[in-house]
Amino acid sequence: MLDIFLVQMEVAANDKAKNFAKVEALTRDIRKDADDPVKGLIVLSEMFATGYLPLHPEKAAEDFSSASTGETALFLHRLAQQTGCTVMGSGIAGCPNKLTNHTSVYTADSASEFACYDKRKPFFMEQGKFIGGSDVSLFKIKEWQIAPTVCFDLRFPEIYRDAVKKGANLFTVQAAWPSKRVQHWNTLLKARAIENQAFVAGVNCVSSDRNYTGNSQIINPFGEVVAEACENEECVIFARIGKDSLDDYRKEFPVLENI
Repeated sequence: MLDIFLVQMEVAANDKAKNFAKVEALTRDIRKDADDPVKGLIVLSEMFATGYLPLHPEKAAEDFSSASTGETALFLHRLAQQTGCTVMGSGIAGCPNKLTNHTSVYTADSASEFACYDKRKPFFMEQGKFIGGSDVSLFKIKEWQIAPTVCFDLRFPEIYRDAVKKGANLFTVQAAWPSKRVQHWNTLLKARAIENQAFVAGVNCVSSDRNYTGNSQIINPFGEVVAEACENEECVIFARIGKDSLDDYRKEFPVLENI
């Protein structure tokens, strides 16, 4: 079993302190006992600390490798310690000529980055300043093989198929997905779950101008929504997912044997 918490929030542009405080307020009730056999995963939206996309992203770039190297990394580690969960954040990493849209994973146990992923498909607005990652990246929580993806990646099914070939059974999608294409968001999340017989957890931000309306959701391998956020509401949505049903479904309907 795994507890998934998706933090849907309005992100203040270029105000890390305000965004950190909001995440802490929204996750205040999440506390996992060290003896609890059910682990937890908290997922934050794309560029949750700065907003998408800073005018000068090179000024917002950080080192995520350790809690001592960047303020966002320090926050992610602190949140993991406060909640007892594994925490996934997304931000800007690298140097001015080689920026990446970076997913960083921290646990309570270590001040070093536990896992990471660089968005493979930079969006149009990112092109020219950002480079894409070269591969999928999986990390493990108990029996779960988790593959992070970021926003525009969702439109490229080959990324998800690459991850499934490496053993992925849960995808996360951290996004700043505009409301004018929200139907694409809803459809593609389900498609990635169905075609890969995997769970998908997609977290999006909201905004007062309704350019971003959230629609964060957790979807099971059958393409069914098991948890979803109200539109344009700041909240945390939660689902406890089990791997037995996924394994049974993959055996009963062995689509993935043909990939």
